[in-house]
Amino acid sequence: MKSTEFSKKDGFAYAVRRFLGSRAYVVLAAASFFLAHAFALELPFAIFLAACTLLGFFFAEDLRFLVPILTGCVCIISVAHTPYLPTGSDYFVTGALPAAIAVGATLLGVGLLVFILRMRRWAAPFSSLRLRWGFLGFFAAMLLSGLFQENALKNLFYGAGVGASFLAVYLLFGFFHPKTKENAGHFLFCLLAVGLLVAAELLLLYFRSVVFENGMPLKGSIVIGWGTWTHIGAMLAMCLPAPFALARDARRTYPLYLLAGGVMTVALLMSASRAAWLYGGVILVASLLLLCLGGKNRKASRILVCVLFALALVAVVLLFSKIVAFLSTFVQFGVGDNGRFEIWGAALRAFRAAPVFGRGFFNTDIVLEGFPPIMPYLYHNTPLQMLGSAGAIGLLLYLFHRFETVRLLWQRRRSALSLFLLLTPIALVLVSLTDEHIFHIYPAFIYAVSLSLAEGRYADEPLAEK
Repeated sequence: MKSTEFSKKDGFAYAVRRFLGSRAYVVLAAASFFLAHAFALELPFAIFLAACTLLGFFFAEDLRFLVPILTGCVCIISVAHTPYLPTGSDYFVTGALPAAIAVGATLLGVGLLVFILRMRRWAAPFSSLRLRWGFLGFFAAMLLSGLFQENALKNLFYGAGVGASFLAVYLLFGFFHPKTKENAGHFLFCLLAVGLLVAAELLLLYFRSVVFENGMPLKGSIVIGWGTWTHIGAMLAMCLPAPFALARDARRTYPLYLLAGGVMTVALLMSASRAAWLYGGVILVASLLLLCLGGKNRKASRILVCVLFALALVAVVLLFSKIVAFLSTFVQFGVGDNGRFEIWGAALRAFRAAPVFGRGFFNTDIVLEGFPPIMPYLYHNTPLQMLGSAGAIGLLLYLFHRFETVRLLWQRRRSALSLFLLLTPIALVLVSLTDEHIFHIYPAFIYAVSLSLAEGRYADEPLAEK
């Protein structure tokens, strides 16, 4: 792979590479997403960020410029213009906007092609992509879902679109984004920025429209422009390892990273997503353990974790009866409410009706009032979704992909950095056990980049602090 070191002799190209690969650009992109979301200005900010992306395609030597766009792009959608609840706006499909979106997508496609052609000589070999067969298997499972069933074209386009979003991003970053400590740190900083961006959007929603009852927020009112409370919680859970990974060896910014982790944890609680509380708690504990096991700040981190543990014990003693009542409600209704058992039963019925390739994503006997017909109603559990929609073949291919990722996790002598990177896809897999997040396109970007970078072998020297 070509060196990503910049030379001042490159002039304008040097300036573009340096800026678009910097953390300052990550902050600028996150601020742009927030302003666009807050003031319903998606179009002008999208044009600005698309122009920056095009510059990156023409001048950059790796894909750092693309990471903040891929990880945060969905957060640009405002409540005023969302095609879903609570607005149901037709903003994105009226007037000249569809044509403008098509032109922009075409330009970005051309830019991507230019980048690939420019960098093809330095592309990593296909054999170096360790998860390649698992991603190809998952893509094949999605492509074959619902074969020989009704709604064949809808199933094909949806399955191919979701499967390709995983595979294409993984291959792109595997070929053209070196697995260096600098690039891994940059990705983690992007996740940190996205986590704080989501927290800021959630706080804005609380000030604007969240409804309270008996002092508690009603989760049905926690509906942001790009998703509901469950989507918000899932995004925060995926981003949660980042501040602790960056804090592990930071010096001056160590307290700031811990503060960011605290802010994201509070935002996770504010999402009112019980799945995110449960699985996000697992990710938080794993992140704190990794924080204590090594790095320059391990002594300070161990003291911090001990203090947090002591405070947690005090809270359990003082609030024991309330905690027991909450946990009993959580266990009783955690998966049984919102029709989870009925939905999972529908997945099994779909499998029995078409056990080889499944019934497809659009052939379900679950009927939901007001649900947009362009999107399938999903079964809220990844293995059951594959079983019902892609049959035994699809489930086996998905399990092969899962086997490859687990094998990567348990490989000997994994560095702490690799483990932090793996916590992000683990979070997505966990929250998708009781929801459908893995079948939305935007988490695929974060998931695929995380796994691509986690394949790298990193020494335990600190990340560069900028």
